[in-house]
Amino acid sequence: MLKELTDFKNLHPTKHCFIISSGPSLKELDLEPLNRRITFGLNRSFLAFPNSYYHCAFDHRLWDLYPEELKQSRFLFTLDDRPSGIPINLLGADGFSWDLEEGIYSGYTISYFALQLAVYMGFKEIYFLGLDLKNNNEETHFFGRDFNSANHDNTEYPKMRKSFEKVANLLKERGIKVYNCSPVSTLDCFPYIDYAEAIKR
Repeated sequence: MLKELTDFKNLHPTKHCFIISSGPSLKELDLEPLNRRITFGLNRSFLAFPNSYYHCAFDHRLWDLYPEELKQSRFLFTLDDRPSGIPINLLGADGFSWDLEEGIYSGYTISYFALQLAVYMGFKEIYFLGLDLKNNNEETHFFGRDFNSANHDNTEYPKMRKSFEKVANLLKERGIKVYNCSPVSTLDCFPYIDYAEAIKR
């Protein structure tokens, strides 16, 4: 049984995965093919794709808003003091953890949390969906607006971009290929690949 964090270390050394972020561009994708892929859902992604193999959440409000959805997660990864899930110790915001038994960094976004988890599990090809890091008019997420996110273009997204930019070359040096499937993303440190092409791999 996979119950402890250490049970997942290098579990998928020959596989690739898709991380489902929450940007507005996610609405444009046909997610049905992901049912046959290893996926990481993030926060409210179950509203668009309820069948993620793994799920990551650390906003404590989600347990109040979506208790049943989180309860139905096959494997839920979160932070130490959350009501349920496999807990990981938060070390801070800035950094990248290669060994999650020591803890994890937030990078100011759950997408960064999931990237560290995917690397810990041994994935060598990682595809991000909906990693826009930009608002689309009034929409900040595929489901509309999130908590206090209207000003993220000026406040949060620059910090998120910097987190990914700092680690991009280190991942490449270790033979870990990370791709961004969002055609409107402001993050350019990972090569872009069209989702239709990525899903064929």
